[in-house]
Amino acid sequence: MVRMLGLVLCLPMLLIGCIDFGGGPDTDTVEIVAEEKSPNGKFIATSFSCAGGGAAGYFYFNASLRKAGEKLDQRDGFLGKHKTWKAFTDIEVRWIDDENLEVSCKQDDSPGYKENNAVKVKSKYGIKIHYKVKKGKP
Repeated sequence: MVRMLGLVLCLPMLLIGCIDFGGGPDTDTVEIVAEEKSPNGKFIATSFSCAGGGAAGYFYFNASLRKAGEKLDQRDGFLGKHKTWKAFTDIEVRWIDDENLEVSCKQDDSPGYKENNAVKVKSKYGIKIHYKVKKGKP
């Protein structure tokens, strides 16, 4: 009897824990901060912010590169091991030429972000990505 009562009380809590309270890429709010077409018009470099995550919540900035005509994927950013961490701010994108893109930003240099910030995409679609870290706090 006691076991049955425990099961009856625990089962609803277990099921509630499995419910999705919102969040995930489909419910994100993405705002484009700046976009730059490559000189040849084949690619688009974007600086953007993203908010989402339902009850847990997150807000971050990042940059990405996509082929012209493709939709922006907010989880395909250049900066950081963990794409939903707010480790980078004041992100700017600038084309050097058809094969080189410059991304400049401020980054959180606190010890907890060291491993995250070490990860940056070096190239995509054959485009070499050059990074400049701006001075000042993010």
